[in-house]
Amino acid sequence: MAKTTPPAARAYEVSDRVPLQAAVRPYQRDRRAPLVRPLRIYTLDPSVSDRLGGVATVLVPYEKLEPGPIGSLFTVSWDGAPAPLEAGALDLDDPHVLLSSGLSPTPADGRFHLQMVYAVCSVTYAAFRRALGRDIGWATAAPAEGPLRLVVRPFGFRGRNAGYSREAGELSFGYFRAGREPAGFTVQEGLICTALSHDIIAHETTHALLDGLRSSFLSPTNVDVPAFHEGFADLVALFLHFTYADVVEQAIRESRGSFTRGSLLTDLAREFGYGRSRASRAAALRSGVDVEGVAAFDSDVPPSKDNGPKRYDATMEPHALGSVLVSAVFEAFTTVVKRKTERFFRIAGLDPHAVGRAPLSDALVKAIAQEASDVAGQFLNICIRALDYCPPADMELGEYLRAVITADGDLEKSDKWGFREALMRSFRRRRIFPAHVQFMTEDAVRWHSPEVTLRVPGLAFRELRFDGEPGRAADVEELVRQAHALGRFVTDPRHARVFHLVAPGAALPKGVIQAPPALVQSVRVTRRAAPDGRILFDLVAEVTQSCTIQREGELFEMNGGCTVVIDPQGEVRYAIYKRFDSERRRARQHAAMRGPLKAFWRKSGRRFLLQPNVLRRLHALT
Repeated sequence: MAKTTPPAARAYEVSDRVPLQAAVRPYQRDRRAPLVRPLRIYTLDPSVSDRLGGVATVLVPYEKLEPGPIGSLFTVSWDGAPAPLEAGALDLDDPHVLLSSGLSPTPADGRFHLQMVYAVCSVTYAAFRRALGRDIGWATAAPAEGPLRLVVRPFGFRGRNAGYSREAGELSFGYFRAGREPAGFTVQEGLICTALSHDIIAHETTHALLDGLRSSFLSPTNVDVPAFHEGFADLVALFLHFTYADVVEQAIRESRGSFTRGSLLTDLAREFGYGRSRASRAAALRSGVDVEGVAAFDSDVPPSKDNGPKRYDATMEPHALGSVLVSAVFEAFTTVVKRKTERFFRIAGLDPHAVGRAPLSDALVKAIAQEASDVAGQFLNICIRALDYCPPADMELGEYLRAVITADGDLEKSDKWGFREALMRSFRRRRIFPAHVQFMTEDAVRWHSPEVTLRVPGLAFRELRFDGEPGRAADVEELVRQAHALGRFVTDPRHARVFHLVAPGAALPKGVIQAPPALVQSVRVTRRAAPDGRILFDLVAEVTQSCTIQREGELFEMNGGCTVVIDPQGEVRYAIYKRFDSERRRARQHAAMRGPLKAFWRKSGRRFLLQPNVLRRLHALT
């Protein structure tokens, strides 16, 4: 990785990811241009009937497009379309296409596949930008000239898979033939295109966005790291279901208000799963619900062994372990929805405890659906905002809970409906516990500020330069200046202990045989709107360090460092670190590379090296 060396002593370096933050520039809308572009899509996939809300018109953030479509963020390629779907470039700015909200959804028109991926990728990106209040850069290499765009290939390859590749700078979607006796509504030996699955597109786009925000999360140093990548991507896809009113209303109507039985909302990648299933075993790829008939969300009664949720188990395959995270968050979401909609049942003269048994009026269905959509939007924001409060490497699921509780607590002080309480309960039910936390209470779980007051010279907001708005730095030079200001501060021997970095000239921790300079990975603005109308700003930065570990005669790199959250006055609010002097971490990573995660590593002599295309290897495990 290319780095920029500061003129002073080589205590730190600036990653080439810092200037990459300025390489992605979303469309700058002319004030006379429309705000949104309406486009028709499949809300889930072609297997869902229009009667159930299978087709919807989404409002994609407007931008001028070249045929492809090619915009400021995505280049959609039509190469590789199989017969009978051969297609050329799609011009979404063609007047006839504009006036009809895009092409009509159909699997038979290859150009619609292009429209589908462009729309869902754009909506997913917009959800992240809305939650974080800034542009998100891609982790792929910048081109020699022109803007940095992610290439999206709806006809990427023949196969039962889809994947994001940092190395190739693309999202690639596979296609395959169903079996002779397929499940669900799939056609015998029919063509299944993963680029027509809303869930798969949102899932893969989330992988790319997460990689842009936390590059070290692609290094599977413990089983939780790939599990988090998969679980988090599923959560984004799951909560996006609730943006489609017809789907939500139909699911509530058919389940009589019980979300745990509303498979339209809880299933992920239905057609893809059906295409791989036998007719007698129809199943979606995954589900957000891991227990049939769970009702006592607010109960303190321990779950039974027969009908309890899946519990955290480090021996699980990454997708299965990620589904434990998904079900924990979804259970908390369902809990809050139940709390907020009980009054609707009482107004309608129904017993809230009879949910799932009594038929619901249309007015009640619409009221519940609107509340569920609003809460889903809040949970989606909470889940995305928590990324700014995660450690920069070696992620653990318990640390994600700490990040969620801290991020939401910073924004919403009162928590009237118990969002954070519900999350802590559902994580506890699944035995997902943060390390070094003695009590499952909000004050114990949230991250704590440094014991001493630290102000970073040059990073107060009055000293920053922006390009029109705080969510966009002025230019590359300003980003690099901010990175140097942070690098000088965190590697100062007086402060390095707070950030748990190995300072130049300092004694190496036990087991560490080499400690290169720390690497400033990013300095970004975060902007969030609080429920009471306040707008909160912070700087969020990543500083990583990759030390060489020697253990049992073998060598490997262990990533550490610190996520630094800095307030508008330049004061450090949080220093969320990963330590190098932890024998537990060293032993865990060494065992994982030898055992459950060995597919991602190879040996070169005595040294473990990371294999390329981690996420494609991960998806190949399913």
